[in-house]
Amino acid sequence: MSKRLEFQQMFAVGKIVNIGCGEDPCGFGGRATHVDLDVYNHPNFVQADAHNLPFEDQTFDTAILGDMLEHCPDPAKVLFEAARVAKRLVATIYEEWRLPQEGPNLDIAKAEMYDDGLKAMGFDNLWDYFQSLPSHKDKIVSITPDEGLSHHPHIQQFTQEGLEKIIQDANLDVIIFSKFLEGYHEGRPTYNWLLVAQRKESK
Repeated sequence: MSKRLEFQQMFAVGKIVNIGCGEDPCGFGGRATHVDLDVYNHPNFVQADAHNLPFEDQTFDTAILGDMLEHCPDPAKVLFEAARVAKRLVATIYEEWRLPQEGPNLDIAKAEMYDDGLKAMGFDNLWDYFQSLPSHKDKIVSITPDEGLSHHPHIQQFTQEGLEKIIQDANLDVIIFSKFLEGYHEGRPTYNWLLVAQRKESK
């Protein structure tokens, strides 16, 4: 199991909400409430936008955000929402390096994924691609188009300083924030950040 999944499992305690769950690579299953814009046939599944979660404050003990911030137009809002609905959030954040600049790269990311990426792999559409993946094909039910809210490609490129600003904007108290080597991709070392944090107490 990869380090990022190990960290997610290690810090997932109590009542869990798995935000941006995808195919549930950690295997939380019935232990968690699963949230995604796409629809999956997980138990306790809720289709929702991570920027506006349909839960009351502090409903959960732990919010898991596993490598999903790089898919979000407003990462600070997503972190804020996770810290609102849970006593603690645990995020692993992928250091995307293939986009041209820090911050959102929405149009470029979508073009690379749909115009170049899928076609280069021999797929006409995203649904066929997901159905080709053993990890997804028996779990995914429907796909929300990216026209409304892009979430399939990596649209964010992060730096340490940029993430620190995002965390500050999300009004979080940081418990752990560290960068770790995840592995190698395209001949390059790839890194993730681990963030464990909670909402700042009101004064």
